[in-house]
Amino acid sequence: MSSSRSGPSDLASGTATDSTESREWAEEARAALSADPLGLKEQDVRKAQQPARAEVALEASLHQAVLRMAREDRDLPLVAGLSALAVTLARSTGRTRTVVGSAPGGPGGPAVVPVVLDAPDDSSVAELLSATRASLERSLAQHTATAEDSLSVPVVFTHETPSGSHRPATGAAVCITLQDGPDQQSAALVATAPTGRYTAPQLGRFLAGLRTVLAALLDARQAPVGALSPLDEAQTGELLALGRGPALPSHDLRPVHALVADAAAEDGEQPAVVCGEDTVTRGQLQAWSARITSRLTATGVGRGDRVGILAERSTAAVAALLGALGAGAAYVPVDPLNPDERVTAVLRDADVSAVVVTGSLGERLSGLGLPLVQADDPALRAGAGDQATTAGTEAVHPSLAGGPEEAALPDGPEAALPGDPEDAAYLIYTSGSTGAPKGVLVEHGHLAASTLARRQVYPGRPVFLLLSPLAFDSSAAGLWGALTAGGRLVVADQNEFRAPDQVVRLVERHEVTHILCVPSFYDTVLAAAERDGLHRLRTLSTVIVAGEALPEALVHRHAAALGDTALVNEYGPTEATVWASHRRCDPSRPVDIGGPIPGARLYVLDDAGRLVPRGATGELYIGGAGVSRGYFGRAEETRRAFVHDPFAGDGSRMYRTGDLVRWSEEGTVEFLGRRDNQVKIRGHRVELEAVEAALRACPGVRDAVVVPDADRSRLIGFVRAEGDLDLALTRKRVAGTLPEVAVPAQLHSVDAFPTTANGKTDRAALTEQVSAQLAEQASAQGQQALEAPQADTPGADGLVHRVAAAWAEVLKVSDVPTTVNFFDLGGHSLLVIRLQTALEDHTGVRPSSLDLYRCTTVKAQAELIGAGATEPATTTDSSADRAERVRKAREVRAHRARARRETL
Repeated sequence: MSSSRSGPSDLASGTATDSTESREWAEEARAALSADPLGLKEQDVRKAQQPARAEVALEASLHQAVLRMAREDRDLPLVAGLSALAVTLARSTGRTRTVVGSAPGGPGGPAVVPVVLDAPDDSSVAELLSATRASLERSLAQHTATAEDSLSVPVVFTHETPSGSHRPATGAAVCITLQDGPDQQSAALVATAPTGRYTAPQLGRFLAGLRTVLAALLDARQAPVGALSPLDEAQTGELLALGRGPALPSHDLRPVHALVADAAAEDGEQPAVVCGEDTVTRGQLQAWSARITSRLTATGVGRGDRVGILAERSTAAVAALLGALGAGAAYVPVDPLNPDERVTAVLRDADVSAVVVTGSLGERLSGLGLPLVQADDPALRAGAGDQATTAGTEAVHPSLAGGPEEAALPDGPEAALPGDPEDAAYLIYTSGSTGAPKGVLVEHGHLAASTLARRQVYPGRPVFLLLSPLAFDSSAAGLWGALTAGGRLVVADQNEFRAPDQVVRLVERHEVTHILCVPSFYDTVLAAAERDGLHRLRTLSTVIVAGEALPEALVHRHAAALGDTALVNEYGPTEATVWASHRRCDPSRPVDIGGPIPGARLYVLDDAGRLVPRGATGELYIGGAGVSRGYFGRAEETRRAFVHDPFAGDGSRMYRTGDLVRWSEEGTVEFLGRRDNQVKIRGHRVELEAVEAALRACPGVRDAVVVPDADRSRLIGFVRAEGDLDLALTRKRVAGTLPEVAVPAQLHSVDAFPTTANGKTDRAALTEQVSAQLAEQASAQGQQALEAPQADTPGADGLVHRVAAAWAEVLKVSDVPTTVNFFDLGGHSLLVIRLQTALEDHTGVRPSSLDLYRCTTVKAQAELIGAGATEPATTTDSSADRAERVRKAREVRAHRARARRETL
C-alpha cells in the first residue's frame, strides 16, 4: 500500500497531497460525487417521521453463486455486489460513473473508502468485474479511512458476514449491506436511509433491481453491460401498464367533420358556434362549410391538398376549417397576429393550394398568387347562389369569378369527403431550431382518436369557450371536442380572448361549462372573477390548463375559489395530437401531469431507449393512436423524433418529447423540465435556437444567446455586436420574422458570454444575471413609487409620471419613454393584465384591457385616465357598483403604499 494517502478532508475540500496519483484519485472521486445518489425523488423532511429501511432476500442459489464466483476468481463477494450496484445506479441516475463508499479491509482495516465505479454500456460483464476490482484496490492504496469518511460519500455498500465486525457508515445518505445468513446458505440485501431522504418502498424497489442485476451479471460474463437491467419481467409489466391508457373503440374513430355532420343531421336547429352577437346553428354551419368546400373544389383543391386558413376569430373561421376538411384537404391555420413574413413562410412551406380568409386579411397575401376564398362572403354564408365572388378571389384568381358553367352551391353535408384515417387533417407549425417554421402533420385517424379520448374523459355536451388561436394546437381540443359531442362552441373574439374580465363575462353570458388556457392566464381570470364576483363562473364544471407548468399555488387558489369545479392539468406536444396525459388536480396531492389518456402509451426511457425504474428520471416517449405522421417536408427530423416503438409489438412509432419526467410513487408522471433549449413561454413552445438564429441574421450581430425570465413569461436576449448596435432596431427586425411570443422583450449588448468549465455558454449564469438585474430594478422602482406623486396630485404631468411608474413596475425597467409603444418595450398580453392592476395602484383608475390595447403609450394612457376611463361595466353593474369598485381600488392602493413605506 502506498505510503502517501489522502485523508477525509482531501476528498471533501480538494486539498492537494504530495502524491500526484493520490491527487488524481481524489479528483476522480470528487467528480463522481452526486447530490442525487440514487436518482430518485427525495422526500419532504418536514413530513418524514423516521428513517427508512428495506430488506430483500437473496435466493440460496444466487447467494451460493456469488460465493462460488468469489472463490473461483480469488475475489471478494464485495466485487460482485459493487459491480451490480454500479449498473443499478447507472440505470437509475443516468450516469455511468459514480462513487460509493465500501469497507473491504476487514477488522483493523479502513471502515469506509470511496470507490469510483464505472459501468459503460459497451463493456462486458467480465470487464466490469475487473474494473471494479481494480478500482477497489486503487482506493485502498490511496486512502486511509475512518468512520467519519462516510460523510463525504452518499452511498455506502458493504458485505457483512456472521463472524465479521461491521461499523455502520452513519453519515451516508443510503447504506446498503449484503448480509450473509448465519448458516452461509441464506443472504439478504438491506438498505437504510436517514429520516426524510427516501421511503421504504423506494429502497425496496432499488434493492429488487440490484438483486436482478446481480443475478444477471453472474449468469453471463461475456454479455454487454448495456444488456443488464434492474427490471424483472413483473416490474417491466408494471411500468408498461402504468403508461397504457384505456383502449379506444375502433368503430368510433370517424373523421371529426363527419361527426359534426351527424350532429347537424340529428338536430340542425341547435346552436353550434357563437361569437359576439353572431350565432350559427348546426344546420347553418354545415351548409356554410359545404359552400366553402364547393368554392375550394372549384379552385382545384382535392384530396391530399393543403388549404391555408388566415381568419379572424369568428364563426366564419370555424366554417372555413370544416370547408377545407370537406374538400379532402388538410387545413393549415396561420395566426393573423404574426408578421407578414411569418405568414408567408408558413404558407409557402406548407405548399398550400388555396387560402380561406376573412375580412381584409386576403390583402396580406397579394404576392403569393394563390386562389383565395372569402369565408365570410354573404353568398357563402346565406347560400345565395354562386354568382357573388370575393374581391380577393377576383383579384388573384379571375377564373373563379363565377359563370353559367359552375354548378349551384350545395346546401347539405353530402358535399364533404369522408376522409380516410391516413389522410392529413391539419398541419400546424411550431418553432424550428433553424429559425424556420416547422409543420406537424396530423392525420384524420390521429385527430379522431384524440377527440374521442376527450369525449371519454369529459363526457356530455359541453359549452366550450375557445380562447386558443387556431394556429395553436390546443384549439383542436375545444373545436372538435365540443362540436363532435353535439355541444356549443363559444369563440372569444379579437377583443375578448386575452382580456380576463371579458372572459369572465363570456362565461357568465353563455353559461360556459369548459374552458382551456395556460395556467398563467387562468390565474388572471380567477383574479378578475374574485374582483367582479366569483358567482359569474358558477356554470364552469371543468377548467383545463395546459401549455406550461401548473404552479401549486394556483391549484390551491382554484380550490378556494371554485371548489366544485374540476381543475385538470393536461400535457401533450403538437406531435402527439394535442394531449397525451391528464390529471384532475387535488390540493392535497403534488402537482404532476397525471396518467395516459385513452389510446395513448407513455414510456420513461433512458438514453439507450430502455425503461428506467420507477422514480428514476428519463425522457418521456409517447406512443399510441395520437402520434402524428411527422414533420412536413422534413424527413430527417421526422426520423430523429419519431422512432420505432419496441414495446407495442405492432410496428408503430413513438415520439421523443425531449421532456424529462419520472413515475411518481402514486403511479403518475412528474414533469421535471426540458433536456434541450426548448422552453414554454406563456404556453407557446419556443426553441431558443430559433430565436438566436433570427438575431444572428440581423446586421451587426456577431452572436446571440436567449434565455427566459424567472416567470417564463418573456425572453431576454444577449448579443455580441460589431461596433455600435441599435438594439431597438435589431429587436424590430426580429419582430418582423418571429411570432410575438418569441421576440425578446429586452436585448442587452455584452462583450462576451459567460462560459461553463467545458467552454459552453453558461445559460444558467445569464439567467441568474437577468434575475439579479430585475431584482435591482424592482428595488429602484419601489423607491420611485414612494417618491412618485400621489393619486390626488393635480396636473397632467403628475398623471404621466404615475402612469410611467406603473409601466416601470410591470416591465421591470427604470427608464420609460412617454411616446414609445408598450409592446416595443417588451410588453405582451399577460403584462397588459398586470398593467391594469399597476395603473389602478398608481392612479386609482383601472382602464379596460381593450383601452390599453388601443392606447399603447404612456402619454396616451395618461390622457385616457385623465378623461375618466374605467373598466367597462357589466350588464348588471349600476353606477353605485362602479363607484364602489373605484373606491375599493383606491383603498387597495393606499394600503399597498403604506405597506411599502413600513417595509422600508
